[in-house]
Amino acid sequence: MFDIRAKIFHIRLQLLTLIIFSATASAQTSQEVKDMFAQAQSYYLFGDYELANPIYLSLAAFEPDNFNIIYKIGDSYLNIPDEKSKSIEFLEKAVKNSSFNANPDQFKEKRAPLDAYFSLARAYMINNDLEKALNTLQTFKKLAGDSKIKGGMKNIEFIDQQMLACKNAIKFQETPIKIDKIKLPSEFSQGSVNDNAAVSFDGNTIAYTERRGISNAIYFSKKERGKWQPPIDITFEIKAGDDCSTCSLNSDGTELFLYKEDMEDGNIYSTTYVYGAWTPIKKLNKNINTKFFESHASVSPDGKRLYFTSNRDGGQGGLDIYISEKDAARDWGIAKNLGASINTRYNEDTPFITKNDSVLYFSSEGHSSMGGYDIFKSVKLGDNTWKTPQNLGYPVNTTDDNKFFDPVNNGLNAYYSMSTDYKKREIFYLGIGVSAVEQLYEINGNYSLNDTVVNYNEKHKIYLKNKVSGDTIDIGIPNKYTGLYSFIVKPGKFRIAYTGVGYLTQTVDTSILQDNPTMVVSIDIKLEKDTNYLKVPEQPVVYEKINLAAIPTVAAIDSSILITNMKVNDVTDNNIKDADILYFTVQVMALHNPVDVTYFRYINDMKVMYNDIDKFYRYTTGKCVTREEAIARRAELIKKGYPEEIFIKKVSK
Repeated sequence: MFDIRAKIFHIRLQLLTLIIFSATASAQTSQEVKDMFAQAQSYYLFGDYELANPIYLSLAAFEPDNFNIIYKIGDSYLNIPDEKSKSIEFLEKAVKNSSFNANPDQFKEKRAPLDAYFSLARAYMINNDLEKALNTLQTFKKLAGDSKIKGGMKNIEFIDQQMLACKNAIKFQETPIKIDKIKLPSEFSQGSVNDNAAVSFDGNTIAYTERRGISNAIYFSKKERGKWQPPIDITFEIKAGDDCSTCSLNSDGTELFLYKEDMEDGNIYSTTYVYGAWTPIKKLNKNINTKFFESHASVSPDGKRLYFTSNRDGGQGGLDIYISEKDAARDWGIAKNLGASINTRYNEDTPFITKNDSVLYFSSEGHSSMGGYDIFKSVKLGDNTWKTPQNLGYPVNTTDDNKFFDPVNNGLNAYYSMSTDYKKREIFYLGIGVSAVEQLYEINGNYSLNDTVVNYNEKHKIYLKNKVSGDTIDIGIPNKYTGLYSFIVKPGKFRIAYTGVGYLTQTVDTSILQDNPTMVVSIDIKLEKDTNYLKVPEQPVVYEKINLAAIPTVAAIDSSILITNMKVNDVTDNNIKDADILYFTVQVMALHNPVDVTYFRYINDMKVMYNDIDKFYRYTTGKCVTREEAIARRAELIKKGYPEEIFIKKVSK
C-alpha cells in the first residue's frame, strides 16, 4: 500500500517538475510561451487547477504585468484545497486591470475578466473577511450592471445570492451550534485525504474514498464487537479504475453505490457484497444515468428508492435531486424531480435519507447558504412533499463548500470528513447537539391496522414521549409501504402512543437503562378499528377572492426564483414551433415592477420570468409538459380565488 502511494506521488511530482523545468528552461520564443499558455488552459478548463497553476506561475515570470495570467493564478489557487487564501494577493492585483470584454481564453489578452471581482469576493468569503466580500460583490454588481448596457456579463443575479450568503454567514457564525466529534481510528487516515464516508443503515459497514492526487482508492471496513476493523482497499477487486468515489451503502452494507467520472460524463455504478467478496461495479440503467451529468446516489432504508443528483433537462437548474423507485422487474424506474421545495436554480448534491425514512440531508448552493455548498435537512411531509430546508448551521457549514454529510441515528449523529491539517482530511463521527460518545438505542417495530392494508401517511402518527415529564420527544410516521418505524433515543423511560384516524389509540411504556443488554427494543403494534368513529363528510371549501391589484411592490426579486431571457408567448402564438417549447406555465400576472411573491397564496413554485426586451416581470407557476396540465393548473387556481385573467403561456429559449 505504501509503495503504491509513493509511486503515485513520485509520478505526480515528476510531471509537475517536468512542466516547470520546461517552462523555465525552454520558453524563450513567443511560440513556446504560447504553447505553455495553451497547455495551462487545457488543465484549467478541465478543472485540473493543481496542474495548471505551476505553468501560469512560470508564465507570470515572463509577463509580470499580464493581468489575465495573474487572474488565472488567483482563480486556480481559489480552487485548490488548502491553497485558497493564497488567491487573494493575485486577485487583488487582477481587478486593478479588468474589463467586461476581456477574453481570458486568448493568449494575447493582457486584461483580467470582470469575473476577477467575483473570484476575489469568494476568496474573501472563504477567508471569513465577510465585510470585504460584501463590498467587493457590490462593486462587481455595479460594474456588471454597467456591462449589461454594452451586451456583456451573464447570470449576474448570482451576485445577489452571494451577497445574501455573506449575510447568512454573519448570522450563523454569531450563533454556532454545538457539535461533538470523534476521529475514526488511525487506520482510516493512512492517506492524506480521506472523505466520502458512506455508512450502512445498520451502522456495521463503512466505505470511503482515499484521494491520491489524480487518482482515487476505495476502502471498506466492517464493525466487529463494536469496533471498526482495519479498512481494506477494494479498488482492484471491484474494478473501479482510478476515477471512482464512494456514494452510499444500503441497509446491511451489501450494496455500495459509487460515482465514476467516465471521462467527465459522470455516472452512477454499484457493487454487491456476495460470499465475502465485492463484485465488479455495474452501471445503473438509463433512468438513472443519461447523457447529462450524474454525481451522487443514495438508497432508502428499504432499498426501494434511490435519491440521486443530475443536471438533466427539465430540472429547476444546475444539479437537482431526483428520486427513482424500483419497478416490478426490481430495476430503477423513471426518475422524478423532488421539486422546488428542495431544488433551486443553483446546484444540489449528495442527498441522504435517514433510517426512519423521514428526513433528507443534502448540500445546496441555494436556499440559505452561507457560501458555496451548505448542508441542509428537510422533513418529509408526504409523497414528494417536503418542509422548507433548514441550514445545519456553523461550524458544520462554513463559507467554503460543505458536502457529503451521512446521517446516522436519524440525524443525531453523522459521519463527515473534515480538514485537520494542510492537505489532510480525516473522517469523524459527529454528535449534533449530543455527545459523540453517548450511547444511543433504537426503538423500532411494525405498525399495522387490524382490518385493512393502506399506504401510511400523516393520518397514522406515532408519538414518543418522556414518561416522567410528559414532553413529546419525537413524532414519527410509519414507512409508507412496510409500516416499519424507528426512533433513536438516549437511555430513559418512554411512553409511545400509536394513533390512526378512525382507530383506537394504543400506548406502550418501555424503559432503556444506561447499560441496557440490547441496542434495539422492538415493539410491533396493530390498531383496532374505532367502531364509534363517524367520518364527517368534508364540506366544500369556499376560497376568498384574491385581489392582485393590492399586491405590494418590493425593491428586487429573490435571485433564486428569477429566470431571465426566456421567451414567454401566448399559447395561440403560432410563431413558436412545438419543438422549441420547453414547457407550459400559468402566468398569474405581468408587471413592470417587482412585487412581493409571498402574497400569492397556494403557490409554492413561483418563478419570475424577466427579459430586457419588454422589461416585464412575469409571475408564473408550473412547469407543465402538456397544455392540458397547464389548463388544469389554471382551473385549480381560479377555484382557489384567483381571477379569470390568468393565462396559459408557452416558454421557449
